[in-house]
Order: sequence, then C-alpha cells, then structure tokens
Amino acid sequence: MPVQLIGPWENFVEGAAAALCAVVAMAAVSALALTLLDAGSVGSVWSLTLALTAMAVGGSVAAGSDVSGNGGSMGGLASLFGGGGGGMSPSMSGAADVVPLSVTLVGAVVLWIAFSRRLGQGQQRRFTAGELGVRAAGAAGAALCTLVIVAALAKGSATMPASAMSGMGGAGGNKAAEGFGGGSGGLGELMGGGSGTRMAVTYHVSVGSAGVGAVLWVAVALGAGCLISRRVRLPLGGALDGLRAGWGRSLSAVVRTVLVLAAVPLVALAVVGAVVGGKAGSTAGAALLLAPNALAVFLTLGVGSSWTAGLHPVQSDSSNPLAALMGGMGGSTGAMGGGRQTDRTEHLRSLAVGGWPLWPAALTVTALILVCCAYRAARTTNPAHLVPLHPYRGPLAGHLGMAQRFGVVTAVVMGTAAWLVRASGNFGVSMFGSEMGGMSVELSGSVLRTLAFGLLAGGLAGFGGSLLAAARGAFGAR
Repeated sequence: MPVQLIGPWENFVEGAAAALCAVVAMAAVSALALTLLDAGSVGSVWSLTLALTAMAVGGSVAAGSDVSGNGGSMGGLASLFGGGGGGMSPSMSGAADVVPLSVTLVGAVVLWIAFSRRLGQGQQRRFTAGELGVRAAGAAGAALCTLVIVAALAKGSATMPASAMSGMGGAGGNKAAEGFGGGSGGLGELMGGGSGTRMAVTYHVSVGSAGVGAVLWVAVALGAGCLISRRVRLPLGGALDGLRAGWGRSLSAVVRTVLVLAAVPLVALAVVGAVVGGKAGSTAGAALLLAPNALAVFLTLGVGSSWTAGLHPVQSDSSNPLAALMGGMGGSTGAMGGGRQTDRTEHLRSLAVGGWPLWPAALTVTALILVCCAYRAARTTNPAHLVPLHPYRGPLAGHLGMAQRFGVVTAVVMGTAAWLVRASGNFGVSMFGSEMGGMSVELSGSVLRTLAFGLLAGGLAGFGGSLLAAARGAFGAR
C-alpha cells in the first residue's frame, strides 16, 4: 500500500506528539525512582518528579531555607535570632547540577520511536527534507515549551530533621554548640538546638537552562536516530547520505551497545525494587536514577580518562567577628564550617573493588566492548565507504578507514558521556550576613583527556575489530 501523503500541520503535530510522549516517559521514570526512594516522606513527589525531569535535560536546581521550629523547642542561636530579619536568623542555601542519565536516555529512546513511527511505514517513497524538518521543528518546539513549563512548576519545599546537618561542623562545631547551650548535634544543634527543629528547604529549577537543554536534547536524539536507524528512509542528501553510510554503522554499534548495557540493569533494578521494597527499594531507586552515570564513568575510565570525587568543607568567614569568636571557641579555624574536617579527594581509577584496582577492570571490559562493537560495524559497513582519510590505498586501507571512523565515533560518544556525567553540588549556612559553614561536592573528569584517549582506544579497537571480521570472512558481509 502506498504511503498516505500528509500535510505540514500533520507532520508538525506528530513531531510535537512524539516530544510529549518522551516527556511523559521521563516523568514516569522519575516518579518510579522517587517512589522507591520514599521521597514522599520529605516533600511532594509531584514537585520532585518535575524537578528530576527538568534536570534530565540540563536544568540546574537551586535551594534555600530558613530554619523553623515547632513551638518553643528551638534552642541555640536560632531561638535568639529566629524572629529577626535581614540575615539575623540562620539560613541555608545550596545548588545542584547533575543529570540523571536514565531519565534522559528513556526520553530520547521514546522520542525517536514516536518520531520515526510513520517514517518507517511503507517503502514506496521517502519523506522529503521539508517534511522531516517540519516534524523536527514540531518536536523541538513542543519539547521546549513543555520542559520550560515543567521547570517553572518544579518548585516546592522539602522538610528534613535537624539531624541532617549534624556533624557538619565536626568536633569544633560540637564544642561551639555546647558553649552556647546546644547539644552534641554539631551545626544542627547550634542553629536549632531542640530535636523538634525542622529545616524547610525550598527549591526551584532554572527555566533558562532547562529550555536550552531541551532543544539540545531533541537535536542530539533525532540526529543520532537519523544516523543509526536502519528501517527509516530519510532524505539526508548526497554528502549526508555518504556520512551515514560511512559513519552510521560505527555510531549504531556503539550507541546500541551502550543503551543495552544501561537498560538491562535499569529494568532489573526497577522490578527488584518494586517487589522487595524497604532498604532494597531505596537502593534500587537511587541506582535507577544513576546507573547509566556509573556506567559512563566506568567506560570512560576504561579508555584512560581520569575521574575525581571531592568533598570540600566550607570554612566560616573569618572577617566576621562572631564567626571568628565561634571559631576560637571550637578550637579550630571554623567551628561551623570546616572545624577539623579536611578536603577529601578520591581518584576513582585507584579505587579497589574486590581487592583489585578499578582501572584495569574498566580497561579490560571497555576494550572487549569496543572490539565487539568494531567487529559488528565492520560486518555491516560496505568496504567502499571505508576509504581512509589519507592517500594510502594499500591492502590495509579498508581496515585503516574503519579504525579512523570508529576512533572518531568512540571519542565523540565517550566525550559526550564524560561531559554529561560531571556533577557538582554545594550547600551552606549563613548567619548575620556571613557564611558560617557548609559543604561542596563534585564529580569531575577531563573531557579533553577523554576525547584524546577515546580517539586512540577507538582507533585501536576499530583496527582490531576490522581485522577480526576479515579473518572470519565477514568484513562488509552485510
């Protein structure tokens, strides 16, 4: 049966519907993870779901709070200055910049499936470039509007007990708290004193970053889908058709493998968490959000990237007389901020798992995955499309062309993963207009190092996979 022609508005609406389906899928994954984490005990699951959905496309979260007490249970400095304004009462502020890749990937997969549904129906004709552009514009416009609205609505409050701040000041903080009549709860006791103290943390998501991220998310998802799809006939044009023929199979092999490696644990964790519940459910919920992030760190470690996880206490403002006084009482440079705590920086490649360093294990697993992907790409790529980027045309020309293309693809995929996985967060407590303490955390990796080593590792894997395919008589077989 011939494909029925549809007008531009139908194409636009279908593209927009695909984006809406993707956002709904992202919200569903976020809600499931938060339910497993029992997020309803600290705040509205609805608001937190919207926040996670916006964060999945790059929205950053900012938070702030004032410490409030129940009746007369407040003690310490909060009871003295709780009624004051203009920075007299203790307050907390913070920000988080992290991308839950599981939510991002689920949305991208659903977006492409819904977007390309009609494109794969029938083989009588190809969609024109104009039709494809209209569909893409509809998807981008709907994603932009929807995720901007989601980010605007992603605000609320989460209540946490004062014990959440215990230990921030370390030993020095406890001494200062005792000096002011508090208990042994560190900074939490100094600020609130009694056990009934609650922190009401209000949070909101940056609408601008979510909007920009939504457009980039749609562009990357649709662009990758156009290059790796096998059943969809797309009007890419002469040069772009050649790009797809020469590079698409390598990109398809890497992307599909990474998606499978990320999807299998996600499904297993969701099922186990929903059935078991309790602490196992909470662990499953956290892993459901961040398992692809951990996979990306592991694979980039395998190609030679360096990752560090840091925990940095914030020292109190020594220029503030009261802060200096409290520092002296705590016996350290910052009773409420750093106390006796020191910066902690962990190099992930030196971590030991089961008595073995993590880096060799990551290298072995990543090498096997890349060689298998290169072998798959060599089998499915026409040798005529593997002309190397240099003048050499000898017997190894096809293998070198495969190595060059697979190396570039590996570098791009790994570099993108390293850029997305980087995370940072900070929170601090202020009083009397000065920062009295806090903490910052970060997970950082070198994107440039990942690109360089990814290019090298991918090139070697591409050459090896190509030789293996030729030895088995499968080079360019399909």
